[in-house]
Amino acid sequence: MNTKLYEAVTAQITNALLRGVVPWRKPWAGGDALPTNARSRKPYRGVNVFLLALGPYSDHRWVTFNQARELGGSVRRGERASPVVFWKPWQVEGVDQETGEVHNWKVPILKQYVVFNVEQCDGLDIAPLLRSDQANRRIESAEKAVRNVPDPPRFQEQGTSAWYRPAEDLVQVPPISSFESPDAYYATVFHELGHATGHERRLNRASVTGEIQFGSPCYSREELTAELCSAFLCATIGLDNSLIENSASYIQSWHSALHSDKRAIVVAASRAQRAADYLLGVTFDDQLV
Repeated sequence: MNTKLYEAVTAQITNALLRGVVPWRKPWAGGDALPTNARSRKPYRGVNVFLLALGPYSDHRWVTFNQARELGGSVRRGERASPVVFWKPWQVEGVDQETGEVHNWKVPILKQYVVFNVEQCDGLDIAPLLRSDQANRRIESAEKAVRNVPDPPRFQEQGTSAWYRPAEDLVQVPPISSFESPDAYYATVFHELGHATGHERRLNRASVTGEIQFGSPCYSREELTAELCSAFLCATIGLDNSLIENSASYIQSWHSALHSDKRAIVVAASRAQRAADYLLGVTFDDQLV
């Protein structure tokens, strides 16, 4: 396990929280808001979405140093790179002590490389960034995502609180009129649906299927997973989830959870990405976390 890399990733996120910045809550600017590689056009995934969201750039596209050259341009002298991480399989060989048989298996190792935002480059042969008002399209996309969840849980829109009850496989959210905006409503719906992906019929997460005590480390990890799942969906669709309450108590709880477990943000982001993929009905074969 690359302990130093886990610590470096966690430090970037926790330092942002200490400044009152929640990397996974922001007004995602349209359907192409997910950080994307400008050369391959593939979106970055997992914790990379939030690491790159910390940058002060309005363009969502990124390149490596060599990709900038391949695109006919260059990175400006003195520009600072941003890290992204990925899982690389490591082949391990072992001997069964009872049978003497040799077994091989792959262990995922966290690795890192660096990228630059296109705003840090000159002369890139890429199309200009186009922006448009997609408010209606965003809400239609959000409603479609909710409607098309595979094997959906039961859903009710009532009351004054939002929750997921595993024993009944039931999601409840207050009426949309209770929220500051439709974006905030759907961000909350996605959070609760994120919990529902942990049901034994779906992704079978122990933090949902087991007996969890409120406030325990397992409870905190599951809350972080659902929070990040909602953020991935909001980023994919282009919703503004920055209106959800970012009180000092929320920020402190997240900071405490990450401070006590250096792997928490990477693991939660990986689980959240799988949850978001499940809700969207998509699969990926890349190694980015």
